[in-house]
Order: sequence, then C-alpha cells, then structure tokens
Amino acid sequence: MHELHLMKQVIKAVEAALEKRPQAKPVTVRLKTRPGSHLMEHDPATVQAVFEWAVRGTRLEGATVELVPFAGEAWCPGCRWDGTLQTPNRLCPNCGGVILQGEGAPEVVVHEVVVEE
Repeated sequence: MHELHLMKQVIKAVEAALEKRPQAKPVTVRLKTRPGSHLMEHDPATVQAVFEWAVRGTRLEGATVELVPFAGEAWCPGCRWDGTLQTPNRLCPNCGGVILQGEGAPEVVVHEVVVEE
C-alpha cells in the first residue's frame, strides 16, 4: 500500500525534526500534497485511518493528519495542454484526458507540525 509507505516516511521525518524537543507532543501534522498524489485520491477519513495505523507505538500516536493541496505542473498527451493544476484532478482541464504530473514537485512534503509543550 503506497499510502502506508508515505506515512511511514512522514513519521520518520517528523520524529527526526523533533529530536531536540523531547517534551513536544505532536498534535497535528500538515502535509502539502501535489495534485494527483495518491493521498488525494482518498477521503480524509481513510487518510487519517492509515496515519493512525502507521503512528501506533511512535511519538506521533494520537496526532491527526491534514492534507494541504498545492499547485503542480502537468501535461496532457492528448491535446498537448501544458500548465499548472490547482486542484487534485488527474483530468485535463482542456480535453478531459488523463494528465501526466511534472517531475519537479514531490508527492508529499511535511508542511507543519503543531505540537503541545
């Protein structure tokens, strides 16, 4: 399951970032996700369930996850449209064909971690 792998990478990144703050308890993890990300294909409850399963036994147990979409470069091989997607849509805004994502943007980036001290 790709989503579980992504969440485990997120957990590693957050735990590493909080190593110098042992008293901080993560409450919310906000992830920037590009349009077309596998995470954006699921409803928020499913993403939260995968996150909860992945954080069991870690410092992040009990935290919630939020997805924040950001624009991403895309190209349509059907009509040769080339532009920026503003929504998590895999369909070309010009012809409705399936688009290809640009290589530049990562699928998921840890944007913010809200903690309690």
